[in-house]
Amino acid sequence: MLRTKVGNLELPTPLILGSGYITETPDFFLRSQKFGCSGIVTRSLRTDIPADRPRVPAPRYHIIGQDTMLNCEWKNEHSWTEWRDNWVDEVKMSKGTLIVSLSGRDIGSCQRLIEVFEPLPVDAYEINVSCSHSGAIHGNLNIDIEWLGKLLSQIRSKTSRPIWVKLSYSPILVAMAKEAENQGADAIVCTNTIGPGLALDIETGRPMLGIRGGAGGVSGKAIFPIALRCVYEIANNTGIPVVGVGGIFEAEDVIQMLMAGASAVQLYTAPSLYGPTVFKTIVDDLTEFILTHQQFASVLDIIGHSRKWAQVEHQFDSAHPIWHKENCKGCGKCKTVCHFGGLSISDTKEVAINTSKCVSCTACVGICPHNAITATY
Repeated sequence: MLRTKVGNLELPTPLILGSGYITETPDFFLRSQKFGCSGIVTRSLRTDIPADRPRVPAPRYHIIGQDTMLNCEWKNEHSWTEWRDNWVDEVKMSKGTLIVSLSGRDIGSCQRLIEVFEPLPVDAYEINVSCSHSGAIHGNLNIDIEWLGKLLSQIRSKTSRPIWVKLSYSPILVAMAKEAENQGADAIVCTNTIGPGLALDIETGRPMLGIRGGAGGVSGKAIFPIALRCVYEIANNTGIPVVGVGGIFEAEDVIQMLMAGASAVQLYTAPSLYGPTVFKTIVDDLTEFILTHQQFASVLDIIGHSRKWAQVEHQFDSAHPIWHKENCKGCGKCKTVCHFGGLSISDTKEVAINTSKCVSCTACVGICPHNAITATY
């Protein structure tokens, strides 16, 4: 029911642990695997470390609310040789899927590392050309089509294994994805962190992250709608699989990514903040969704379900929201958010929709914490 495929690579669930500090070693993945995580993308590896990056800056995280963060993760605390000598075997012995992430900034390093890992049982390579905070300092590869073409032309012949190219949001995202496809990429992973962004300590004015200049990549719930749009656009404009990533916290997020055209998804911020059991919650809720929606027999049936709407023209009329008295707690948030006179609340906490003034903006639907107002889309 939950099995999926990214090209020829089969996964028992669509959930993969994305690249970052918690994939510096396989430990977090091995704990996540028992909760339904199918595979791991290693921390981005490279053989040559710039002199200004001896360690990961500290602080490396700044948490915003409960579900968004800035990070300035770069460099590796462990040598890539640990993966070669020990950790590849550890992941494969657990029957996990292993994707080795390589920094696309250094073509020579990519070539050397592919040659090193080719004799080992890795399942795919993910080429990272999309780190937002590193790009701000060293040049943004995410919008460099010429570099992407050069990179892939020099590494594609080094392996017959799948090459996934990791991109992030940009004004030329679709063009970048098409170039990757034309140069032999087997899948697109999107999106990496977006930004860079900045947070300041209001007592001192000092940036909250330890990286020079304080700017870090934005990840988590705040970027989910952007990530979803990226996946939708790539899936509708290329012929290779897409792996969705960015702000995925729950099964509904996974379902939306699948409907937008993703064949699988990666999670990072959610498990970083809430631990490996995030995967169990998603697996349970995703299973329940399939069981209660007869049009879907499996995850594979959900993939691309929204594509039929891609060419639909603008919609100017929509059904008005409906109030459900049994759910209403009388908090009044719906009235506060209605600025068109389309909703009123009586002294007895009865909500009335004024259909002559309601413009079906659905702000009241979104703001209600009790599912007391719903709308048909």
